[in-house]
Amino acid sequence: MSKRQHQPLPIERIFHQKQFAQIEQPLQQRARLQQLSSEVLTRYKLQQCRIVNMRQGVAIIEAPSSAWLTRLKQFRFELLSELRKALPGVVSLELKINPELKNIKPEAEQKSTGKRQLSPQAAKHITELAQHVPDELREKLEKLAALSGES
Repeated sequence: MSKRQHQPLPIERIFHQKQFAQIEQPLQQRARLQQLSSEVLTRYKLQQCRIVNMRQGVAIIEAPSSAWLTRLKQFRFELLSELRKALPGVVSLELKINPELKNIKPEAEQKSTGKRQLSPQAAKHITELAQHVPDELREKLEKLAALSGES
């Protein structure tokens, strides 16, 4: 049996070849812009907007509507200084409306899955309350009080 002559190549090796080297830089720049987009724009509560591109020192930011565009304009100078800290080549901002951004939902923040703990003092109050209520509710309150670890 002969060995395969054309083995798959790792992507890093392909990007170092001359004809593909020019593709790697824009991909890295786009990944950096996406990271900046999530960091900087969420700081100003502009999750609906995104940094799309950067050409000749001009960062292009898109907004889903004119209302969001107005909000972007309010933070224009703060955003410019934030972007200059991250990317020193940024000279100015270009703000545009892209209605297709309305369809893109921002990722929901993950809710805390940690279990709540009932303080011993709260458990004591609940057990005292359970003594003065009907039996059906008393059982439920006692179970609740037992969650504190002390009863």
